Amino acid sequence: MVKDSKPRSGSLAFLPRGRASRLVPRVRYWPLYEGEPKPLGFLGYKAGHLTAYYIDTTPNSPTQGQEVAKVATVIVTPPMLAAGIVAYTEENKSLKELLRVWSSKVPVDLIRRKIPSWRPNEEDLRKLEALRGDITEVRIIGMAFPKQAGLSKKKPDIIEIKVGGDIEKAIDYAVSKLGQEIRISEVFKPGDFIDVIAVTKGKGFEGVVKRWGVKILPRKKRKGRRVVGAIGGRTPEYVPYTVPRPGQLGYHRRTEYNKRILAIEEDGSKLTPKGGFPHFGIIRTTCILLEGTVPGTPKRPIVLRIPARPPPPIEPPQLLYAGIPV
Repeated sequence: MVKDSKPRSGSLAFLPRGRASRLVPRVRYWPLYEGEPKPLGFLGYKAGHLTAYYIDTTPNSPTQGQEVAKVATVIVTPPMLAAGIVAYTEENKSLKELLRVWSSKVPVDLIRRKIPSWRPNEEDLRKLEALRGDITEVRIIGMAFPKQAGLSKKKPDIIEIKVGGDIEKAIDYAVSKLGQEIRISEVFKPGDFIDVIAVTKGKGFEGVVKRWGVKILPRKKRKGRRVVGAIGGRTPEYVPYTVPRPGQLGYHRRTEYNKRILAIEEDGSKLTPKGGFPHFGIIRTTCILLEGTVPGTPKRPIVLRIPARPPPPIEPPQLLYAGIPV
């Protein structure tokens, strides 16, 4: 029997497939969090992949209680500096910035970024106390230093990270952390599920065969083989958005949900393979081992966030060995 039809290739859920606007992605949604105040995210840098051997603790899994070997990603997470605080209030069902407070301990690297709002002022803290009743959300301006992760980049990467918990306690936490370092162990622990937000590997301008999986036409087609046979009818006189077209492939902002942290290692050299990771090198700071893969190339900034769709909690995995680069 000859098959005369097939499902369409390429998902329309990610349209338009345009280039990401920034390399360090902005977090568009912060999940609700109840508990002791803490930052709901962290910024790291992708190093490479390893094969992780651990005891599977997933309930009702065919391999529950057995040793399994899976691919894992090493993400370098040097300490972040709480360079500032941003206070928001709710107006017309959206957030409006009330006040931005910068720390006086911010290094000269921040000035190099030419941020217009940089002005350490002690009066801003007093204004923050006066506006405490109007604040509905508080965020920390986290500053990550790629040079501490082993990268050659000198300018720090900056990201706003929401402080979760009761708003009064969150404000006190943000003020206490202003100008201080924040470590990955203060935000996550082994066994936690997290969401990963990153920019995928860029592939440039590509045709419809590689970009959408269009079937290559027979040899005798005179108008081309790696093209769409028909892009639309005579009426209506336009090309529908569902028709595959050439364009940008890769370098897209993507979110992957519920990646489990297998281990948090203070000494990253213990997870570094012999000779270092390809295109990255040797890890000399704190890092985490994440189950599965993450988007992007080595050295790419990776935003780690508490899960927006948290699965049922399970026991932390018992890591046996991590090695053998994938």
